Amino acid sequence: MKFNYSAKTQDGLATKKGQIEAPDLRTAIALLRDKRLIVYSMLPAQTETSVMGRLSEMMGVSLNDKVKFTEYLSSMLLAGLPLTKALELMVFQTNKKSMNTITESLLRTVESGGQLSAGLIKHIDTFGEAYISLVRAGEASGQLAEVLQRLAVTLEKQREFKAKIIGALIYPIIVTVAMVGVFVIIVVFVVPQMTAVYESFDVVLPFSTRALIAISDFIVGFWWIIVIILAGIIGGLKVFTATDDGKYVFSKMGMRTPLIGGLIRYSNLVQFSRTLALLIQSGVPIIEALKIVRDSVYSIIYKESVDVFIEDVRHGFPLSQSITQDKNFPPMVGSMAVIGEETGSIDKQLESVAKYYEGEVDKIIKGLSTAIEPLIMIVLGAMVGLLIVSVILPIYQLTTSF
Repeated sequence: MKFNYSAKTQDGLATKKGQIEAPDLRTAIALLRDKRLIVYSMLPAQTETSVMGRLSEMMGVSLNDKVKFTEYLSSMLLAGLPLTKALELMVFQTNKKSMNTITESLLRTVESGGQLSAGLIKHIDTFGEAYISLVRAGEASGQLAEVLQRLAVTLEKQREFKAKIIGALIYPIIVTVAMVGVFVIIVVFVVPQMTAVYESFDVVLPFSTRALIAISDFIVGFWWIIVIILAGIIGGLKVFTATDDGKYVFSKMGMRTPLIGGLIRYSNLVQFSRTLALLIQSGVPIIEALKIVRDSVYSIIYKESVDVFIEDVRHGFPLSQSITQDKNFPPMVGSMAVIGEETGSIDKQLESVAKYYEGEVDKIIKGLSTAIEPLIMIVLGAMVGLLIVSVILPIYQLTTSF
């Protein structure tokens, strides 16, 4: 990467500007410090905003933005820059408007004597409770740079983990949307044209053709009813899933679905283990850490499990005992927690659990892709076959009748 920099000599008498090439921002700052220069501005040489960058801007602050923000900030703090100077550089080098606004807000808070965590609280919807608690723990222990570095690594793993799951679902979603689109085009535009031809001849149409014509007539004539029904179903599901009962029902259904159930279960275990490990490692008290973990897991079933853990720990029971007794957590998780408590390394044991179940998720994703592809081909083939029989067969009958 190339960076454009402005710096002063150590005596403050001369200003130097130029461009330096380094693998990352931290290395670039270190190289300039070795040359006895005091950096006060550094920008990536590439400042053009791509189409993808504009789309990203419209979508707000993403997980990728938080990863970059945390990596850059930790790199500059580890390089020895004061927090205010690091945030100033972040303001200059951040091209995304939403992140730039947040960084400027953080800079104002720190310059007025507040802590970084106090500034982050103003943007809790963007960073989340876990992020802010970790920063607060780093400030209390005097290891903010180290905590941010560990947080950046964890966020990067979360980003990769989500990318794997999304990547596995993209192919079937695209094919399904394409199939539905082709079917709608044929039913709405092709079939009505063919129907006019069929009606001009005295030919008995096959049942599949008559059924397709009936579907086409209904969709063309009563499309507004279909829109109302779909909107009602989607709206009803959205309202229902916003309730605790709805979340519980869909969580149960999802966890009982073959392959999908394992993906949901293991994804929650990865999130639970990785987040709790990072919080404990950073010195966050166990009850506060569990409260944060409760908000980070996806399924309401696992949220209820964590609620039980919090109450048990509050009454003096070890966390490993609660995990072992919970049916939603495999025995291995409880065993690793027991070992971690006995050896004083529960954070490392939880990291091992997260790594193991991340591997299990990879296996499920590969199995899901393997299972979905032939299923999609069968459905696609059946749809194409039905359309051929319904559309082409009557034409064949017409040509043979002459």
